[in-house]
Amino acid sequence: MGFDGLFFGRADYDDYATRNRTKTMEMVWKASANLDRQSWLFTGVLPNGYGPPNSFCFDYRCSDSPIMDDSHFYEINVEERVQAFIQAANNEVRIY
Repeated sequence: MGFDGLFFGRADYDDYATRNRTKTMEMVWKASANLDRQSWLFTGVLPNGYGPPNSFCFDYRCSDSPIMDDSHFYEINVEERVQAFIQAANNEVRIY
């Protein structure tokens, strides 16, 4: 197929719920019954659609706290934001 993996941001609600419950958000998609393993594709469903983990949206429309690591800033929050990101990753890994 030309690439080794594909991740979906959208999935059917029931399929998503089932995969979340059974921890099968990743799978091997056998894209063709007529082709051998060359058509198999590692596939996964993203946990937040196409969005970032909670509190890590840096789009201009979001109001999440930036990561501030410059000593000239009043409030350096690197350690706090790193710990929050690790927690977000640990929360997401539970469904895989």
